[in-house]
Amino acid sequence: MKKKLVFISTVAFILLANKIILSKLILFSLEKWTNKDIIIKDFNIIYKKRKFSLNNIIISDKDDSSKKIFQAEKIDIILKPSSLLSTLIIIEKVEIQKPILNLDFTISNNSKNLIKDNLGISKKLSKKENPKIYPKKIIDINFLVLDLSFENFKVDIKRSDTNNSSTLILSNMKFKKFGNEFGYQHYKDIFKIILIDLVMRIPDQELRKIIKKYYNFSQ
Repeated sequence: MKKKLVFISTVAFILLANKIILSKLILFSLEKWTNKDIIIKDFNIIYKKRKFSLNNIIISDKDDSSKKIFQAEKIDIILKPSSLLSTLIIIEKVEIQKPILNLDFTISNNSKNLIKDNLGISKKLSKKENPKIYPKKIIDINFLVLDLSFENFKVDIKRSDTNNSSTLILSNMKFKKFGNEFGYQHYKDIFKIILIDLVMRIPDQELRKIIKKYYNFSQ
């Protein structure tokens, strides 16, 4: 176990010392996790403040990069450096500046069911697959975010089957202590809270009702 931790420590030190390697690793990890095309136009490390700044982030559809799904002017991430040497990575603070989410829904006129959305959620929900069985990890590395905040989160919603569109501004939100570490709120619960706030603001009542039913929102 000690040898494995020494290896992790060495890799962490090399990455922190090399901005290019670290930026490419972050980009690769995000694209693999989201299955989307991601552009980060500028990446900075401020060592004294333990801050990583991702500037002008654009997340697009993998099949059509012209279809932007998410963008933000800046995302600042402050890490606890010593946690990189352990099996629990602690992210002290995340600030998202001027986030914009573009959503595109298509509803069946006959069945009034959600056919597709540009996030791919409906596609996953419609597939009745057996739960994935993941191989046992040699080292289980988890993460914990101590503070996440965003303001003026803009959401552009389009309904392709009617060509109706609207723009929403979500509530300013702040979340504390979440991640995938046992004993803390799971990050998927945070996503659900944001989505519920979004859905409740949709002016198209038919779309709102269908999304609530399809995504299993009880609110």
